[in-house]
Amino acid sequence: YDPNLRPQNTKSYEVGGELRLFKDLITIDYTYSRQNVIDQIFQVPLAGSTGAATLVMNGGKIHTNSHELIVGITPIKTTNFDWNISANYTQIDNYVDELKEGVENIFLGGFTTPQVRASIGERFPVIYGTAFNRDDNGNIIVDANGLATAGETKSLGEVAPKFTLGGTTSFRYKKITLAATFDWKNGGVMYSGTNSLLDTYGLSAKTGNRDELIVQEGVTSTGEVNTKGNTKQATYTVYSNIAETAIYDASFVKLRELSLGYTLPQFSKGFDIRVSAFARNILLWAAMPNLDPEASQGNNNMGGGFERLSVPQTTSVGAGINLTIN
Repeated sequence: YDPNLRPQNTKSYEVGGELRLFKDLITIDYTYSRQNVIDQIFQVPLAGSTGAATLVMNGGKIHTNSHELIVGITPIKTTNFDWNISANYTQIDNYVDELKEGVENIFLGGFTTPQVRASIGERFPVIYGTAFNRDDNGNIIVDANGLATAGETKSLGEVAPKFTLGGTTSFRYKKITLAATFDWKNGGVMYSGTNSLLDTYGLSAKTGNRDELIVQEGVTSTGEVNTKGNTKQATYTVYSNIAETAIYDASFVKLRELSLGYTLPQFSKGFDIRVSAFARNILLWAAMPNLDPEASQGNNNMGGGFERLSVPQTTSVGAGINLTIN
């Protein structure tokens, strides 16, 4: 630890507004906030000759811009029937402005490759890992056997989504209420170690026929188009050592919850009884195959960007009784 270690300091500013129209049939809430963090505490890497791997010190400056917009609409509102729609748009951009002199990025979690890092000038956090070896035109360079070769370790994409959008709609007819909640995450990438292992061992749908010959798209070291074929087993064994092959778009749309409730006729003025049934995580449309993109490595520095041997998300169905005392 740096003996001169100081507390990190955060300053935040927030401004917002609310708009209500047509007796609250349309509501709009918007909030913008800016957060500046100085003297960020990081484990700054050291040369091995010092006798230590890292030094905990004040080594960074970051800022966050966030936008949140909530819109509510009630298209129909009568004595017996209501229809409500609400949407919540969120955009959060974290940027690393400074690190300690001579340090371009800092390790936050992961393996030798891939890793989750904080990198100057990029949205926080980013995934670093081994990429394909490519020529100046972006073509993958293959070896003498026609197999892809590994290149440098570099940034493979930003973890944070461009935005998230949550939506809820509910219908009430007399004492019956039907409601649904949706989530849309747009953009961001994640490393899926599970998909990489499934491909390597021939357990995914696309690698089930491990003896099938495929030709790696790319060029030789002399610039000629590759024409040599290899088995899927050989191809995906090579891929297992190239982190770029396991980077996936983390975008998804999910039907988060569907619920149906009924308020029983009032037996007494003292209380109300409502029975309900619900189902959660019942539909998912995701860019990443086989897994729910939310099945990541917890909520630490790698959360949302790193997944390996994760427990699959489950669908749950249940029922409940709510007693309200007036």
